[in-house]
Amino acid sequence: MDRNAAAALLDAHHAFPSDHRFQVIVRSSPDDVDAVLTALARHFLLPHLDGRCEQIPSRQGTYVSLRLLLPCESAFSVLDTYALLGSHPSVIRCL
Repeated sequence: MDRNAAAALLDAHHAFPSDHRFQVIVRSSPDDVDAVLTALARHFLLPHLDGRCEQIPSRQGTYVSLRLLLPCESAFSVLDTYALLGSHPSVIRCL
């Protein structure tokens, strides 16, 4: 799906600006989790993500699910965030 079609689909189901939910699977190393959270805070120009992130460890402790509620100005902001997460070396998967 091209970027404009994906943005149109998001616009059809969400009213922007609004907070958008992201779920990201990351390696459980504290350095990996911190790197992803720092990258997201910078991306959104926030000093930190306190209160916007819940961390759920996997049963075996290998991975951490980051459940985030982040402020998105538009559908393109959502797509840009997924692009950032998809290119980050610590991210295993974005949902």
